[in-house]
Amino acid sequence: MLENLEIVIAMLEKVGMAALIVLAYRLIRRARFSIVRSSLAIGLLFGFGAVVAMANPLEVVPGVILDIRTAMVALAALFGGPLAALIASALTIAMRVNIGGAGALAGCVAIALAAVIGLVYARLSGGRRDPIGLAILGLLLSLSLVAGVFAPVPLVSSTTPALIIRNLLGTMILGYLLAMEDRREAEYRAYKREAERDPLTGLKNRRALEAFDRQVAAEAERHPFAVLMIDIDGFKSLNDIHGHAFGDRVLRRLAEVVRGRMRGFDLVVRYGGEEFCVVVKEATLHNAQRIAEDIRLQIMEERFQAVTEEVTVTVSIGVAEANASALSVFQVIEHADKALYDAKNSGRNRVCTYQPETDRRQKTRSA
Repeated sequence: MLENLEIVIAMLEKVGMAALIVLAYRLIRRARFSIVRSSLAIGLLFGFGAVVAMANPLEVVPGVILDIRTAMVALAALFGGPLAALIASALTIAMRVNIGGAGALAGCVAIALAAVIGLVYARLSGGRRDPIGLAILGLLLSLSLVAGVFAPVPLVSSTTPALIIRNLLGTMILGYLLAMEDRREAEYRAYKREAERDPLTGLKNRRALEAFDRQVAAEAERHPFAVLMIDIDGFKSLNDIHGHAFGDRVLRRLAEVVRGRMRGFDLVVRYGGEEFCVVVKEATLHNAQRIAEDIRLQIMEERFQAVTEEVTVTVSIGVAEANASALSVFQVIEHADKALYDAKNSGRNRVCTYQPETDRRQKTRSA
């Protein structure tokens, strides 16, 4: 009984030390690595954690050591996938071989079994990481005790209760802390998406332009871009005559049309009210004009069902491109907005392009 108690206390100390890897895990998640790079980093992290745990193990008898290495390897499989499990188990086995001793073979077999158990559990459970799921994984790790048949002493029979508790507590405590980090990261990303997204249309809002502006401005000289400012003609009248629910349907449909016409790396933003802003990356002014005309024609051909009739909706669009004097997205938006103003004053339902010469003449007359 005393022997088991000492083993449990030692394992709890190792769990407390190993929990420090949660901080490194947080950095990996926040780094936004690709799946492969993330799995590689997680494998190295858990492998390192297992090696550290094995550096100061509990030695039951000479050459037979106990620690939380199997929990580390299984959690690497659960949180990082097959590549992480392979890396973590390889590092852990290498360390166990280096330590040597009578129980080396049994230890290596247990590590390999822990990796397999973690991968099978992750696959069958769908990556379940709640306390109950982690407890199940911890208990399943007890299957790795069959490696005890390779030990020179009756290891399993004398320490089975402590080993089961080790697997259970090690997996649950460390796994729960890691799962908490995943939940925090998921919540952070969700809040970030909501803060940058318009709830009605699902498009990004004006906040997204600030981050995008920093990226585009740094590349503008090598990768030119253009801006479309799109405004629904007579939108206030549409709301007044047919109701705000109808106006919302028009806005959502316009968002779908614009988003469907653009490429994945272009930026489509609900700029405010019935006005939309599109940043077209790596595009000439001619290409932007053609895109704007396609959008205008597609909207004009749409038929929106109101209560008593079908309604035709049109849009006016202003187009401008970045140049040496206007590299910021917001400067180009200002130019496109002036072109949109011209489109409205010219009769609506048309595309107008910003003309620097006209703008300079207007400024001269104003002065």
